[in-house]
Amino acid sequence: MGILGQLFQTAGENIAKSKDEREFEKEYVLNNVGSKAISEFIAFQFEKGNPFYIWLKKNKVGLYPVINDDSVSMCYMQYGDGQSFSGMIPKDREVGNYTFREMYTWYGLNSGEGYDKLWSRTQKNTLESMINGEVMKLSHIKFNNGYLVKAFH
Repeated sequence: MGILGQLFQTAGENIAKSKDEREFEKEYVLNNVGSKAISEFIAFQFEKGNPFYIWLKKNKVGLYPVINDDSVSMCYMQYGDGQSFSGMIPKDREVGNYTFREMYTWYGLNSGEGYDKLWSRTQKNTLESMINGEVMKLSHIKFNNGYLVKAFH
């Protein structure tokens, strides 16, 4: 789902759900050990010498997380050709995708720990925020329309 679709989904949830419901969903993600595992796994991929770091150094294009129901994709934005309406809309191009379960295994969680799926935009936005916070702790990464390697680092 593109950025525009995510905005409409978020707006729809904000209208349909009460503040208490959204707060409960945020807390569910914030306090879940699975979220910590996912955030640390993604940040690890940006450590020097690891896959996303190498990709950034080679391509010099910002990567950003796209939270799916049961996985996280790292994507970059590819702009359309501008020749048609569909060609004007930028598209997410996936560089890597990891299921929640494989990230939990890397972290050392047992079966049954973490969550299997996220079912709302509120939950997905919360996890994305947690991932962003963890990746931005890395001194060699900056955020400018996606994660980039800092120059002169």
